[in-house]
Amino acid sequence: MSANGSDPRSVVNAMIAIGNRIGVALPNVSIQKLLYFAHASFLVQNKRPLVQGVFEAWDYGPVCPPVYHALKEYGREPVKEPIRKVNPFTGEISDVDPLQDAGALFHLEHVLRTMGHLSPGQLIELSHAPEGAWADVWNKSKTGPTIGNRIDDILTVSRFSRLKMPLRDASTYGETDEATPFAGD
Repeated sequence: MSANGSDPRSVVNAMIAIGNRIGVALPNVSIQKLLYFAHASFLVQNKRPLVQGVFEAWDYGPVCPPVYHALKEYGREPVKEPIRKVNPFTGEISDVDPLQDAGALFHLEHVLRTMGHLSPGQLIELSHAPEGAWADVWNKSKTGPTIGNRIDDILTVSRFSRLKMPLRDASTYGETDEATPFAGD
């Protein structure tokens, strides 16, 4: 892993493999939220990003756009196969390099063992903590211009502790198919 984080597809492929091994079903929406929580907690604990790139504030919480586009075809179904990459010039499909960082792999397994059992709706609700990073960016997007609704790492670290909130038995967000990008009111 570089100081800038790992390819999010490599991290997700590790999550999928861990989920398959420990019996945690991971639909796209759950992957997105768990990826964000893993990234945020890794940032706080290790002072470096888990994932390179950005998360964006979409309707149903933080989303890593390249991961969303790679997994949207799954809808509500659990993702059991690794993400593959497509060369945009040749169309050639190939494997994504595996995540090699032992600390990151240990961290991902911990996140999946502690949060992987939560429903997509519960994970969305957790990501929507009123003073969390998602809420900050989302609310600002309603009142003025933002740059792609980006949730930067500095904001994530400063607001991560506010994600700790009790989960209700039933989510107010129900069980969604996919996250959708904010398109305005």
